[in-house]
Amino acid sequence: MSSQTEEIRRKKIKEAYREAATDFTTDSGIPVKNVYTPEDVSGIDFGKDIGLPGQYPFTRGHHPMMYRGKLWNIREIAGLSTPQKFNKRCKFLVEQGVSALDWELDGPTLYGIEPDQPMAEGQLGVCGVALHTFRDVEILSEGLPLDELSLSSDAFYPDVWQSYILTAKKRGYDISKLRGIGGGIFYYGPSVFPSRMDWLVHKGGFSTLARWGNDFCEYVCKNFPKWNIWFTSSYDLQEAGGNAIHEIAFTIAMANEFIREMLKRGMDINAISSRLSPVLGANRDFFEEIAKLRAARRIWAKTMKEEFGATDLKAMCLRFHVDVSGSNFTRQQPLVNIARGALGTLAAVLGGSMGIQTPSFDEGWATPTEEAVRLAIRTQQVIRYESGVTRVADPLAGSYYVEWLTSELEEKIESMVHQIEQMGGWLKVLEKGWVHEQLKEGLLEIQRKVENGERTVVGVNRFQMPPEEDFKPEVYAPDTSDVEEYLDEYKKFKERRDYKNLREKIKSLQKAASDPGINLVPYVYDALEADATFPEIIGALRMNDGFEYDWAGERDFPF
Repeated sequence: MSSQTEEIRRKKIKEAYREAATDFTTDSGIPVKNVYTPEDVSGIDFGKDIGLPGQYPFTRGHHPMMYRGKLWNIREIAGLSTPQKFNKRCKFLVEQGVSALDWELDGPTLYGIEPDQPMAEGQLGVCGVALHTFRDVEILSEGLPLDELSLSSDAFYPDVWQSYILTAKKRGYDISKLRGIGGGIFYYGPSVFPSRMDWLVHKGGFSTLARWGNDFCEYVCKNFPKWNIWFTSSYDLQEAGGNAIHEIAFTIAMANEFIREMLKRGMDINAISSRLSPVLGANRDFFEEIAKLRAARRIWAKTMKEEFGATDLKAMCLRFHVDVSGSNFTRQQPLVNIARGALGTLAAVLGGSMGIQTPSFDEGWATPTEEAVRLAIRTQQVIRYESGVTRVADPLAGSYYVEWLTSELEEKIESMVHQIEQMGGWLKVLEKGWVHEQLKEGLLEIQRKVENGERTVVGVNRFQMPPEEDFKPEVYAPDTSDVEEYLDEYKKFKERRDYKNLREKIKSLQKAASDPGINLVPYVYDALEADATFPEIIGALRMNDGFEYDWAGERDFPF
């Protein structure tokens, strides 16, 4: 070894030994001090602002016993290839110990286009499962205990949900006992995909597609006591560039918009609010994420009680699921992502989440392999059964720093909610493009900080290693023969339909859509049972607002 090499190593050791922390601002831009004392929390009233778990304002959790009463759901995201292949993955996940499933859909399914359209080429079964018909959902659900699993999905529209309910009914389940989270996720879609504003807004109000979602939510509230409304995936807004303040402020603003719509329909605030359940995120700033979740419950409780007049404690208690941030999982040195997953999962637990999804270490590469998703599940199980964090409810309560940060976030979140309300509410700020600008600026700022070294990402801008020495995970890719078989079955499915009956049901749906006082859910059920495809239903409802049948412009209305 040369003297020069030895000197370089000595210098690195010295620098590492003497290195001190240099980042004193949270990821939301809140400056923090070196130490916190009772003076920093002197303005906080224990009874009014903190309280006990299971008591208003629910800062400390939704239930007095918290995890002593019920552990959080291990809800792993899953979605790949065709319904047949995905069914096998779902059964594998159940065998590994998950208590809930989250169906991830492929692009063509999310966007409402036919799987055999030119735009769908190369996207079928990639990063999600292909679901386009009631029959697809039947195949996917085969052999799963539908009355025991809690199901969620990133479906923008209720087509998947209504097919799932039909499947359960056909198999003899008591559908009133089905458990799930879903229904109104379209509320966030235009924020992430601003070019698809017609998903939600039309002529200053709700589009027909959004009305369908609202109709389904009303239907669920009245008929499915164990089903919660997933009115937003604010996790995705966070992944699109939002910080902790954006995430919760946008969640509250969307809830306000949704609740007002349901109140117009004559529903009771206690019946509505008690069923709402957003998906939040657990990003990389450990203590800020914990404080964010505590602040979210407090703000929700105050909003439901003071703004909407809720009287039922269940309506004041925000119950949420947390997805650990997948955007922090790097392609470089992917095994390091296991540590990131554990950190995010622990933050979600200490923040009192009712359900958690931990990404797999190969998130930056492709749809997770079985081995990768097993490790993600085991991460949650280690925290559940080996760490001891489940013994005490809200164990960080009373920390001067955590309580100060919770209140600081509460103040900033409430200020942003007020700003949104002053601009006309959620629909208006979406139409104006304000939400998208906020997310875009946030995303660019994150990238700028990574590139100039202000934001350390291990393995990316520090502690790198040569690509040829880096670990290369096994990469999942859809089997082309599976895709070809799916397309062949899809073609046969359409050919054997009773076209006259199908056309009648689609026309009935369109007629119902022209009357804003009619709930569309029963008409969609009729169309699904007549073998309408999901894109056909979506396209028919788009036409009610004067839009083209196929937003991609590749197909004409077939009825």
